[in-house]
Amino acid sequence: MSKQALVITVIIVYIIIRSLIIEPNSIKITRYEIESNDLRGIKIAFLSDFHLKRNDYKRLDRIIKLTNKENPNIVFLGGDFAKYPDKNKNMNMDIVANNLKLLNAPKYAVLGDDDLKSDYKGIKLAFEKYKIPILENRAVRTITGGRYLDIIGLDDIATRDVNITKAMKRTRLPRIVLTHNPDIYYDLLDDVTLILAGHTHGGQIVIPMTAPMFVPSRYGVQFASGLQTPKDNKIIISRGLGTDRFPARLNCEPEIVIVDFVSIGSKRNKN
Repeated sequence: MSKQALVITVIIVYIIIRSLIIEPNSIKITRYEIESNDLRGIKIAFLSDFHLKRNDYKRLDRIIKLTNKENPNIVFLGGDFAKYPDKNKNMNMDIVANNLKLLNAPKYAVLGDDDLKSDYKGIKLAFEKYKIPILENRAVRTITGGRYLDIIGLDDIATRDVNITKAMKRTRLPRIVLTHNPDIYYDLLDDVTLILAGHTHGGQIVIPMTAPMFVPSRYGVQFASGLQTPKDNKIIISRGLGTDRFPARLNCEPEIVIVDFVSIGSKRNKN
């Protein structure tokens, strides 16, 4: 084998190992600062797209421990706890919910398209059993850090009927919208403090100096990941914590999103 062929072989092997083993099993903490006088001093965690296989106990335990270490005031769960349409290939959702209750902050969830294709009733019953609210086109008002906050949960736009009017009724700023799919963004006409979404996985495969290879959004790479402000409302799109049926990630690590709300004008850095 020539030296050039050896180098190419080593690079290919490295890419395979990195994309199939290293990155899918890593978890990055991604931090944002959002200006809001109404919510200043509040920290939230956003976990989305778990895609838990039947024996993913260690990965789920690690996610929970890393999140608790951040000591958030609220934890938002963006859906897709299931990985496969066949519920028997997924982690038992009673076990999932029983573990998620160990997150040491109030928790609010929405469901994703894979949850709805897999075991909607089972997931809903499990989450209700362990008192983790699933917000289906509805809002709840809570107090955190001595501050009122309206949390609006929207159904998945790809698989359910989204009723924004019903969900937003009688809510007021500050408002956080929790949705699985970011494509709802342009349908949301009310002013909100922040929108949290997942679903796109950041494209999973990102070749350096190119756009993500596949982003399941009608708006393409615009909603691949990160903090976006196409209009006035801010949206953070998580790269998620798992993978879909294609079990690879490259230059697109799984992430736990942490948001610190700060006073307007005091933001230390831009994202």
